[in-house]
Amino acid sequence: MNIRRYILELARKKKGKIIMPEGFDVRVLKAAQKLAEDDIASVILPTDDVKKIKKIADEADIDLRGVEVVKMERDILDKEKVREFVDVRTRKGMTKEKVLNFLKNPLYFSMMYLKSGNCDACVGGAVYDTADVLRAAIHVIGTAENIKMISSYFLMIPPEGHSLAKDPIVFADCAVNPDPQAMALKDIAIATVESFKKLFPGKQANVAMLSFSTKGSANNKILLKVQEATELVRSHFVGRNDINVDGELQFDAAVVPSIGKKKSPDSLVAGNANIFIFPELNASNIGYKIAERYGGFQAIGPVIQGLALPASDLSRGSTSDDIYLISAVMLLG
Repeated sequence: MNIRRYILELARKKKGKIIMPEGFDVRVLKAAQKLAEDDIASVILPTDDVKKIKKIADEADIDLRGVEVVKMERDILDKEKVREFVDVRTRKGMTKEKVLNFLKNPLYFSMMYLKSGNCDACVGGAVYDTADVLRAAIHVIGTAENIKMISSYFLMIPPEGHSLAKDPIVFADCAVNPDPQAMALKDIAIATVESFKKLFPGKQANVAMLSFSTKGSANNKILLKVQEATELVRSHFVGRNDINVDGELQFDAAVVPSIGKKKSPDSLVAGNANIFIFPELNASNIGYKIAERYGGFQAIGPVIQGLALPASDLSRGSTSDDIYLISAVMLLG
C-alpha cells in the first residue's frame, strides 16, 4: 500500500474544508498552497491583517490562489455557538468582554469557525504549543460524547523496504497525557483503535499494550496499570474478531515474530502488532522520535482523539509536508 496516496485519495473524495490558524507561518502557507493545488481540501486562513498574510506569502513566493484569507470578524461565526461559549466562560467567572476577546485570537477564532459548521477540521500547533491548542479546543469544541480522556496518536509511515513494518502503524499517546493510569490507558487504547479503523476500516487491529515486561517476565507494581488496562480493553472489544488486544508486551515481542513466538507463543498480537499503546508520555514521545529520526519513519501527528470535532495539534517541528498530510488525515474523521 502506498499510504500517502491512499490518504490523499480518501481526503480528496471528502471535498472538505480546513481552517489553519497559523497563516503567519511559511510552513503553513506552503501546506495550504499544496492542499489547494492538489484539490485535497479548501483552506481558510483567519487573520486580523489580510495584507500581512499576503505579504508573507509573496515574500516566500507562495501562490495563495484557491486559499481563502479571511478577516476575523464575529459576524461570520454562528451567533448561538458564540453565545453558548460566552455563557459557559462567564459562569466560570470571566467577564463577557474577556471571553469575546478570546475570539480575536486566531486559534480560538478557528475553533469557533469549526464549531459554527463553516469547515470540517482545524489544523494548528505548528507555532502554538500543545497546551494552547488543547485548551482552545476543549473550551470551544468540547469532548465527544462519553469521552473522558483526550489523547493523541501518531500515524507512523515506514520507509520503503523496512525489514519489519510493511504497512503504517500507530503509536499512542505521544503528546497529551504524562502518566495515564489503567482507566485512562483503556480510554487511550479504545480511542486509538477507533481512529485506526477510520483510517483502515477493513484492516485487522492488533493492539500491543507496551511495557518493559512480557506477560509477567518482571515483577513490579508499575506493571499493574498496563496489566489492568489490557483486561479492560479486551473486555471492551470482546466478540470483535477484527480486533486483537494483548499485553503487557515488550516492544521487541510485539514486532518481531520470532521473539513474539518465544516470549508469548499463544498471542495473536505478539510479532504482529500495528497499534502500540505506551504506558506513559516519556516512553511514547521518545519512542516515536527514535522511530522517526533513527528508523526513517514519517511521523504524522499528533492527531488529537476524543474531541467533538476534528482538531489537530501539530508538532512544532512539523514540515510543510507534515502539515499537508495531517490535514488530509483530519478530513477522514
